Amino acid sequence: MSRDPVLCAFDASEPSLLAARVAAWLAGALRAPLELVYVVDYDDLPALPPRGAGIDPLVRDALPEIQEQVAQDAARAELQAALSTLPHGNVAGSVLTGWPAAAIRRRAVDCNAAFLVSGTAARQGLQRLLHGSVSGELAADAPCPVVIVPPDAALDEPGPVLVGDDGSEHGRRAVRHGEALAARLDRDLMRMNVERGDRVEELVRAARAREACIAVVGTRGRGPLRGQLFGSVSTGLVRTVGRPVMLVSERARAPT
Repeated sequence: MSRDPVLCAFDASEPSLLAARVAAWLAGALRAPLELVYVVDYDDLPALPPRGAGIDPLVRDALPEIQEQVAQDAARAELQAALSTLPHGNVAGSVLTGWPAAAIRRRAVDCNAAFLVSGTAARQGLQRLLHGSVSGELAADAPCPVVIVPPDAALDEPGPVLVGDDGSEHGRRAVRHGEALAARLDRDLMRMNVERGDRVEELVRAARAREACIAVVGTRGRGPLRGQLFGSVSTGLVRTVGRPVMLVSERARAPT
């Protein structure tokens, strides 16, 4: 049994329910604990009624605390409902508060997470699958690889772990993590270095032809410009490959 848990960012949305299924699959294969993390962002709560003469001062002062408690109670209820459906014996849930990406990252550091799993914010559109999303923030700053689960991801593919290797340090880092994951999943490793043609198209074609269970690529980490956070291959795979994508940044510790 691995002591390092698999964490899954959860908010009861359809994308996060899909991510939870992938997280349960990974945790089961790794024989690791699974933890769903629900972050309540108080800044994202609906605006309270405007202060007026008709509102009792005591009630008015208590409203923010009441609203926050109601949000936390709702999060716990949604979390418990999801936990009861997952096919994994060692599973728990946590309700945290704050900015979601920062709170989840702190939890990953505290528990020495093996992987972080996140869905994509469908309400924000495909153009924000990574850039400007919680998934993107996690993939850039997490201390471990982050598995992004796009809305159309196939979850039960029988094929290999596909790794995109361009010969760079980012690619070599992805290969190391891909090798370790393939061994733990008892899958073949399919290592690809696309020298001609569109890299994303070739990787997607290979993933679908071989029924790859997951795709793995390295990312640039946090560059000086926001647009340099992810390369076109990372973003393109998440958009089009149709299965979970593991993003390995330079901040991710070496695989064990």
